[in-house]
Amino acid sequence: MKCSPTTIQLHGLLGSSGSHSVFLCFAPANILKQHSFADILNEDTGEGYQRPFNAKHSLDFRRYITTINSSTPPLTFNLRKDNKKLWRIQEKDGRSATLYLRSGSRCLAQVDCQHRLGELDDIDIELPFMAYIGLDLRQEMAIFNVINSKAKGLSSSLTDYHESKLLSDLANEAPHLFISRKLNEDGNSPWFRMIRYGGETTSGLKRRASFRMMQKTVSSFLSQTKSKELGTLEEKYQLILNFWTAVQELFTEEWEDHRHNLITKGVGLYALMQLLSDIVKKNPKGVFTLEYFKDMLSPLKYNFDWSSDGRFAYVGGRKGAQDVYAVLREVIFESSSR
Repeated sequence: MKCSPTTIQLHGLLGSSGSHSVFLCFAPANILKQHSFADILNEDTGEGYQRPFNAKHSLDFRRYITTINSSTPPLTFNLRKDNKKLWRIQEKDGRSATLYLRSGSRCLAQVDCQHRLGELDDIDIELPFMAYIGLDLRQEMAIFNVINSKAKGLSSSLTDYHESKLLSDLANEAPHLFISRKLNEDGNSPWFRMIRYGGETTSGLKRRASFRMMQKTVSSFLSQTKSKELGTLEEKYQLILNFWTAVQELFTEEWEDHRHNLITKGVGLYALMQLLSDIVKKNPKGVFTLEYFKDMLSPLKYNFDWSSDGRFAYVGGRKGAQDVYAVLREVIFESSSR
């Protein structure tokens, strides 16, 4: 490795990893940290795709890698096309090549090394690394997802979000993900910006349900009602939107005070979406307007306590949701049969 005030020179090898060209090399950890970045998902803007930084994970690795007999697999980066002005590769004889980085620039996208590098600013231990050459963001995200989808600490909601971004025809290939994302991103939805994707957000306190929970309940609803003619995917979305809008309007205080009520927590989400499946299956006319849902749900207004210190204060998980659903179902269908 050679350094100048303007350029870092790293001598290594060119090759391929599967279908993609890569550059293999060794460099001090602090140099790699100084010239790389993690593309963390910002849930407010939709930019990025990785999980938030976890200082404890990074400090654990720092302690390990600075001990005798420690080692690590190669770090993985991507030299993005849109950062081309910050890097270049000069091929030499055979497979040898030199990677030139603009000194001080962060041009190496961290694909699989965020937490290994996170606390190594002042550590000059030599580490091996592999850099993909010129992957676009979609390709980079796909590789990250393959490497990390089973990793401890990577939330299932984030991997679901990756899947929703990587599918070329989300509406047809994964309608449950399409509807779940739209509930979170539609400004007319009661769930607008209330669903956690697993990234960073400045409105964290407003995130009340995980993307994994939402997509599972939507998937279950679509499966349970597939024998009903509910129209296009947009019409199915409108049906679900009308239902949740009715819930929000009937239980305005409970919806807003989510800390002291179960209605927007996992138990409420699972129970209410199960109830929606029953309501839809029992409707012979197939008309699912906002007013229809408000009328159907109105018996719950004075016959169900959503408070977290009430009857269902200690319920949790899918079994707890089933207990809540059973009571909701009894109230709704006993009232409608009178």
